[in-house]
Amino acid sequence: MENQVRFHGQGREFFGIWIVNILLSIVTLGIYSAWATVRTNKYFYGNTELAGDRFDYHATPKQILIGRIIAMICVLIWMVASQFFPPVAVGLMVFGIVLAPWLLRNNARFDARMTSYRNVRFDFAGTLKAAYGVFLGWPALCYLLIGGALFFSFSVVVNNPVVGGLLFLLTFVLAFVVYAWVASQIAAYYLNGYRYGNREFHADVELKAYIKTYLLGGLLWVGMMAVLLLITSLAFGINSLATFQDPAALDGGMSQWQVMIFVIYGLMALAAMIVNGFIRARIRNYLFGQVTVEGEPAYPLASRMTVAGLVGLILSNVLLLIVTLGLARPWVKVRTARYLAGVTYIIGDLALLQAEGEEMAQGAAIADEVANAFDLGVGIG
Repeated sequence: MENQVRFHGQGREFFGIWIVNILLSIVTLGIYSAWATVRTNKYFYGNTELAGDRFDYHATPKQILIGRIIAMICVLIWMVASQFFPPVAVGLMVFGIVLAPWLLRNNARFDARMTSYRNVRFDFAGTLKAAYGVFLGWPALCYLLIGGALFFSFSVVVNNPVVGGLLFLLTFVLAFVVYAWVASQIAAYYLNGYRYGNREFHADVELKAYIKTYLLGGLLWVGMMAVLLLITSLAFGINSLATFQDPAALDGGMSQWQVMIFVIYGLMALAAMIVNGFIRARIRNYLFGQVTVEGEPAYPLASRMTVAGLVGLILSNVLLLIVTLGLARPWVKVRTARYLAGVTYIIGDLALLQAEGEEMAQGAAIADEVANAFDLGVGIG
């Protein structure tokens, strides 16, 4: 049995909430933004349905406001230090980098704990030690490894260009594999950290899936660039021939060149969007296919996102924002939420779903609220 997630929100409805949020946030010099965030999240969570029941969001404006005040104080201290005490600002920046894994982990925990379904809260139990490994430790070691390989390649290429070139190529392959590995580790950390009541999420994330996807994305990019180069060469050739046969049309020809360059940039942006959509859709479908909500019975997840659907959504959203000068943002958010819900499925009979909520650790609440104020969440779908 498949249960499709559904989103019932409407752009016109959310526009009313959105415009009031903006006006009151301006009038109150940003203080109302905490209430705006809660109203927005309650609207989107409350309109998301699974098997006849809807999700809920439980954070209060006070929680959001406390976190934002503390975050604002931190930013102000850093700005003052940057202006008058640059060494201190550098030290604060390093401290912020060291703090980032803690912020990311607590950010995920706050968002999960503020979400419920059938009156049972979600949670995120990823450990701080694992967060420092996937967000800081392993990436730092990988950068050192790649930097060392580049340095060695430079040293060799001076005396032996062939061997040095080969080492550069191997360094590029190493960087590619390392990037894919870090991305897969981050996804595994998040997916295995979530809980629904007393039910744990489980996912086996394999490196080869990431490598295969990135390789196919690269080949897709190369193929589209080859086609674009062929079309561009033909167009430039035809335009040059026309200009040679009719020099009087040179002025008009210059404007044609400009149009052609504009079109080429547009096609390159479209190609980048297609490649990005291909990678995002394929990775999302793979990751959701690996996730199971454990328990008796277990519930596997599934995603059926398509490249055409995702690229069409992004392209139409961009056009809507351009044509309406940004006023269509509520419709864009609603369309995006509806699309993401529509391609997400839970497999199994949810009438048999039983989960028990656990008491949340109140001692970490303030830390989570502060982390949430920085909004450093890493999305996986």
